Amino acid sequence: MSIAAAPQAPMRSPDRAPETTQTRLTAVPAPLPAPTAPRLPFVVLVSMLLVGGVVGLLVFNTSMQQSAFQEQRLQEQATTLAAREQALDGELKKMEDPHKIAAEAKELGMVVPQNAAMLRVPDAKVEGEAVPADRSATPPLHPKVAKPYSVLVAEQKAAEQAAAKKKAAEQAKKKAERQQAEEQQRTSTDEAR
Repeated sequence: MSIAAAPQAPMRSPDRAPETTQTRLTAVPAPLPAPTAPRLPFVVLVSMLLVGGVVGLLVFNTSMQQSAFQEQRLQEQATTLAAREQALDGELKKMEDPHKIAAEAKELGMVVPQNAAMLRVPDAKVEGEAVPADRSATPPLHPKVAKPYSVLVAEQKAAEQAAAKKKAAEQAKKKAERQQAEEQQRTSTDEAR
């Protein structure tokens, strides 16, 4: 226990009479020590939380990277499949072309009939007279179409320009050969002197 003293009264001047106050001393109980928890379990708990957090972040980051790689792989696969779908769609459209179907039918020996008979299903009656088909009735599959005048003029101009370029190239080649021959003559005459 410690003893605390009360503060002393200030000193008074001598012309006054001294006061009769006594200071009373009392005992102050000592502070109780705070209960201390063992530090080791707390440090272990905090360390475990930190290590668990770091490991959790590492696992999360790894799984995110794996899903990003898988997404990229699936995007590439979707792009290739879309391109393949377009290619197959183009092939299908080529196969559905009526001219191609007609050409293949002609190769198989099929011909266009002159008169076709129609069967009316509700009445079960035949309209028209069916005539056997022969090759003379089959029209040409791809009739020749005359080119428009503007296309003919453009082709003619392109042919003229190509001919002019060819002629200019031949003339330049002949001129270069003449110059080379003249230079060879000069060098041979200079050497002879």
